[in-house]
Amino acid sequence: MFRENKESRLLIVLKGGKVEFQAVNIDMVELATMCGALEQLMGVEAIRRGKSLDDVKDSMLDIHFAAMRTLSEQIIREEEENSDS
Repeated sequence: MFRENKESRLLIVLKGGKVEFQAVNIDMVELATMCGALEQLMGVEAIRRGKSLDDVKDSMLDIHFAAMRTLSEQIIREEEENSDS
């Protein structure tokens, strides 16, 4: 699954209210692993700030659903643009 000597990088920058990504030497498994680690980091920080575990889980699920809704809208928009061409 993971290649031992492979180094993968994911740079996430918030700039002017927009999130920019740069991925280097990364595939789906590594990207999923990194995303899971980020979610865990966010959850630990939220709990440290007084949120309950259930609140953290609910918030993370809301974030996931919003991201998937945005992805669906983007795919529909791109398909419509391609069919108009």
